[in-house]
Amino acid sequence: MEYHFANLPDDYTHLLKSSMQSSGKSFSELQQYITERKGMYLLFRQIFKDIDSSGNVDKVLKSSGWHGIRDRFSCMYIENLISGEFPTSVQTGNCYGILGFEDLLKPFSIGGYSRSFLLGFYLKVSSIEQNLLGKSTSANSFDINDVLEVLKLSSARTVKIDLLVILIKHLIYFLELDTVKSLILNGERYEDIYERLSEEQKLLMANNFLAYGSSINEKEIFIKEDI
Repeated sequence: MEYHFANLPDDYTHLLKSSMQSSGKSFSELQQYITERKGMYLLFRQIFKDIDSSGNVDKVLKSSGWHGIRDRFSCMYIENLISGEFPTSVQTGNCYGILGFEDLLKPFSIGGYSRSFLLGFYLKVSSIEQNLLGKSTSANSFDINDVLEVLKLSSARTVKIDLLVILIKHLIYFLELDTVKSLILNGERYEDIYERLSEEQKLLMANNFLAYGSSINEKEIFIKEDI
């Protein structure tokens, strides 16, 4: 199991990590956020000209919603990666796998955040980049059926569902699904299960978290205030 650094657009991934509830600060300031970033705004005007040719972000937001804006941007970035140029119109088919991935994790995620979508976006881009480099990647990057079995053992929801999915995926890889489920049902916390891993396993997990963290520009993975 090896995660790779993926060259994700920082301005866009920042939005996927933010709370985008309609009453939230990030949502209400989306117009300013996009227009202040010239490159992002030019792309916005290009791919949403069918909705509003003037480039008014608020108008597009009212028409398409945050998810409509989010999804078009992701498809645009993916298409650019595949073809080498930004499209004049977006083919949404590139996002179907990501949206399905997000749907699976909705029962375990806090509403208003797109962290599960972000993980799906990372997996998609990483897979494409590795294929372009001539390296084979797992065909089951989006296969989290085993992770879902573990998540269903609790009714808790979390904001950073992406990090939790990566953690559980590694625990299952190292210890096998039945063992992880048994340990959790017996009251062990994820921290306790982590301590069962060998140093080599911990190192592999740390490297993969660092690869993902650097891809999404998640500084908390590298620096914590309590250190």
